[in-house]
This record gives sequence, structure tokens and C-alpha cells, in this order.
Amino acid sequence: MFEKFANKIETAIALGGVCWKVLMLDKEMLVFPILSTLALLCLLGGVFWPFWSSGELGVFMNSFQTEAEFQNDPRVLIGGFLIYFACSFIIIFFNAALLTCTMIRFAGGDPTVMDGLRSSMRNLHQIFVWALFVSTVGYILKLIEDRSSGLARLFIGFIGAAWAVAIYFAIPVLVVDRVGPIEAVKRSVSAMRKTWGESLASHAGLAGLNLLAGLIGVLLIAAGAVLFSDQPSVAYGFWAVAVVWIVGTTLLTTTLAAILKGALYIYAVEGVIPKHFDERTIRSAFSKKEG
Repeated sequence: MFEKFANKIETAIALGGVCWKVLMLDKEMLVFPILSTLALLCLLGGVFWPFWSSGELGVFMNSFQTEAEFQNDPRVLIGGFLIYFACSFIIIFFNAALLTCTMIRFAGGDPTVMDGLRSSMRNLHQIFVWALFVSTVGYILKLIEDRSSGLARLFIGFIGAAWAVAIYFAIPVLVVDRVGPIEAVKRSVSAMRKTWGESLASHAGLAGLNLLAGLIGVLLIAAGAVLFSDQPSVAYGFWAVAVVWIVGTTLLTTTLAAILKGALYIYAVEGVIPKHFDERTIRSAFSKKEG
């Protein structure tokens, strides 16, 4: 069993290497996670800045943490959902644009940033409905989990993890087929069944890479804290490098994950090896299904 899992991890690393080569052909794909981050910062800044500058944010957070009735206030719940939905919409919009560029590259084209943005605008209705659907499910699960304890909390956490797996390919489905949310979930589950081990192993590999990068960032921050009292200028340098490192590696792994997801989806659904992928590598990833 260990050897089998090790083989899957090895295949995931090989696929990740090919995704890196694809990214080097279209470095502009990194623009989409940057735009997504900036849009999220603008949204959250526009919502919370007035409360923070007036001092009301601290009062709100104190009431939210200490008063159960305040947490269940319909206005608080609706406001929280609207922010959650808006953030989901922004993330999905730019992820769909990124995946569009991925699909164009795999089809032999040469995508541009505008190709991705135009596609998301054309699919705006599907993206809006999907964002509303997925944020509703996610928000309800989060509320139930926060109000549960013990085995009930563990069970809800398991449902949330299963839901995340079920919708793993939902955005590629939206980009390619432009279907409704229920059909997107069905097709995502169908594709996931064909790529179960590879999708999870690859996702775990990229998550591990992101974790390692995060640990390096934490070490840089800690080094700055140690040096701050004696060499504040050097400490600021460490902190600046840490911020650039964490942001850069997060953007990179996010983009690689989207490229890999698009490649797995194409092969699972169409049975076609994406352009620029090594035939031996990707066939070995699906050898069990084909054999």
C-alpha cells in the first residue's frame, strides 16, 4: 500500500513539473490570482474600513464573541452571508478566467489575459448562480459546524470535506459546458471518480508545497523578530522578504493547481492527453482506470 501511495505522489510531482512548463509558456496566468487578491482586498477594505476608522469594528467583534444572541441576529447572519458570497464570486470569477486560459493552451492556442476575462464575462450568469449556490451550502455548513460540538462537529466537518471533493471539478465544468449548479456538481463528481487518487494526491502535493513555503515565511518573520531590538533595519528587510515570499509562492501554487485541475479534467472527460503533457506520465496516472 505504501508503494502504491508513493507511486501516486511521484506521479503527482511529475504532473506538477509539467504544469510548471505550461506556466512558463503563459506567465500571464499569474495575473488572475493577483487580480483576485486585489479585488478581495478592495471589497473587504470597502466593507470594514469605515467601521474600523470609526471604532465600531472593535465594539462589533467584542459583541460577536461574547453575546450569543448577537451572533444569531438575522442582520448579522445576512451581512455575513453577503460578504461570504461576494468573496466567493470574486474568487470563482478569476478562477474561471484562469481555467479558460489553461484550456486554450491545452488546445494548442496562445491565450491572453483578455481571453480569460472575456470568457468569465460571457459566463457571468453561470458564475453568479454557482457562487450563490456554493456559498449558500458552505455558509450553512460553517454555521452548523460552529454551533456543534463533539461527534456532531466532526461529522459536519466530514460532510464539508466530502463537499469540497465533490465540487473539485465544478469550475472546469462551468467553463467548458456552461451548465447549472446541480449539473455542475454531477459532472464534477463523475470526473472525480475517474481521477480520485490522482486529484487528491496532486492536491495534497501542492498543499504540502504551499505549507513548506509558509513555514519558510514564518521562519523569516521569526528571524526579523529576533533581530528587531538590535538591528531594526535588517528585521524590516526580513519581514519584507517574508511578505513577498508568502504572496509569491501562494500565487504560484494557486496557478499551478488550476493548470493541473484543467489537465486532469480534460483527460478524465475527453480521454485526450492535454497538449504539452508527457504521454507516459499522464497515462501512468490513469493506468488503473484504463487497465
